[in-house]
Amino acid sequence: MGISSLIYDSWKMECQFRKYDGMLPMLEVVNLKGKVLDVGIGSALFEEYLRGKGIILDVVGIDEDPIMLKTAAKKGYNAVAGSAERLPFEDNEFDFVVCLDTLHATEARRAINEMKRVLKPRGHILLSKFCNVFNKAQAMEELEELAYGMQLISKKVVGRSDDELSAALLCRKE
Repeated sequence: MGISSLIYDSWKMECQFRKYDGMLPMLEVVNLKGKVLDVGIGSALFEEYLRGKGIILDVVGIDEDPIMLKTAAKKGYNAVAGSAERLPFEDNEFDFVVCLDTLHATEARRAINEMKRVLKPRGHILLSKFCNVFNKAQAMEELEELAYGMQLISKKVVGRSDDELSAALLCRKE
């Protein structure tokens, strides 16, 4: 079982919100009115951040941690148990897929292939991966390699170097 959602939210919220501030401009080209999948929804911090900005998503979240799923559901999100490597959704079902700081806990290549499968043509994927000041270039290269075959829209390192960083990548399925 994973980390308790209460501990996670209190420990990570401020740090994650700073990273989301850096990702927000990347979303200007994304259809946020469409159907969204959050792979590794956890306690729905990303959705809560967007809600605080007045952006309400039609989101389905997937996670393996039952406590996190209950927390996301209590916040009003449709959250289902499942694996990033075997998404229980139809091909071409989602307009936008988000997978933030979760790839390290998956078989990343398989998870990305599944995300591509469920994404509609011309849909977007926002990926992020934990990094630090020493490995941020390597983390970005790894994300770009995983997104091979998709159109790169934007990339940046988000967060604060004295706290926590993530490499973030936005791609579009052709």
